[in-house]
Amino acid sequence: MMTPEEVIACNYKGIEGSFIHALHEENYFNPSSFKAYVQAITDLTPASEDVALDRTLMEQVFFTYSYILKSIMWHFDMNDRSMIENLPEEQLVEYVDRLEEVVRRFIRGGSAG
Repeated sequence: MMTPEEVIACNYKGIEGSFIHALHEENYFNPSSFKAYVQAITDLTPASEDVALDRTLMEQVFFTYSYILKSIMWHFDMNDRSMIENLPEEQLVEYVDRLEEVVRRFIRGGSAG
């Protein structure tokens, strides 16, 4: 079992088995690896906004968050040939909102409010 830090690092590096690897290399949206990625961020979220975050970890979370959003954007760009199989278009808003929520809580610490 990987630690939350390892899950984030594997996604950042695009290592096989990670959500980013499936998204980038296989053009496939894997709901279970997305859930593991989101859970890793949740597990790493400090309980207080007064806790300093590791800059390397912050960079990895920001990069992967940004890459996921760009990949979804490219999927819908008619001028780009990027297509993502298994993209849950009907629930896409919920997936993106959940991702934004956990990243915001991670950066702020504690609650997203």
